[in-house]
This record gives sequence, C-alpha cells and structure tokens, in this order.
Amino acid sequence: MRLVPIAAILCATALPAAAQSRSEAEAVRRLNDPMVQEGVAMAMSALAGIVLDTKVGPLARYSDGDIRPSDTLRDVERRRDPHFEAKLHDRTRRAVGAVGAVAGDTLAMSGELARTADRLREALASLQGAAEAYSDDN
Repeated sequence: MRLVPIAAILCATALPAAAQSRSEAEAVRRLNDPMVQEGVAMAMSALAGIVLDTKVGPLARYSDGDIRPSDTLRDVERRRDPHFEAKLHDRTRRAVGAVGAVAGDTLAMSGELARTADRLREALASLQGAAEAYSDDN
C-alpha cells in the first residue's frame, strides 16, 4: 500500500503546474481542510476495498502457506495486521494533509522562484550574447 505516499508526492508536484493564482490558493485551502482530507481518505479506502476483495485463493499453492484457497487480499492482510484498514485510512488522511502543507509552501515560494527564473534568463541571455560575439570574432 505504498500508493498513498506516491500519490501524495505526485499531487504536490502537479498542483503548482496545474493551477493558477486564485485557484492555487483554493486548492491549497481545500487540501488543508480536515473534511476534504477525510473525504479523500474515505474515497481511497473505498477504492482499496475493491482491490482488497480480489480473490487470491487460486495462488495458494504457490505461497508458503499464508494464502488459503478461499482467501481474498483482505483476508491475507488481516492476518498480517488486523488493523491495516484503519491504518491505511489514517495514513491517507495524513498524506493529504502533507500534500496541502507542501502545496501551501510551494505556492508561497512561487513568486520568489519566478523572480529567480527571470534573473537566470537575463544572465543566460547575456552569456549567449557574449558567446555569439566571441564565435563571430573567431
């Protein structure tokens, strides 16, 4: 169930690129809203539930005894950790909160990063002009 942290990272990375000013701030506000976090956690739990209901019993003969002929993925995971579904829900909710925090910090930095990019473009343009002048002389 490492999908949750990966999804959180991808969301945090995509948010600044996908949204613009006001919509960015609104997206950050929503990601930091406990009700939204709970809603995402519930949705992820429902999706995970669909996957966890997959019957894996036919693979029992290939396992070292931890899969029984009538098992689903949920059965196997419950034997390993009876509280895994509650933990998955909690981790998902925390991951959405972390995405909100990262997105907020990224949004706060966006103006400074834009200024830095402008300064770099100016510096590179000067270097390009100097390089072109040098190549014309030789």
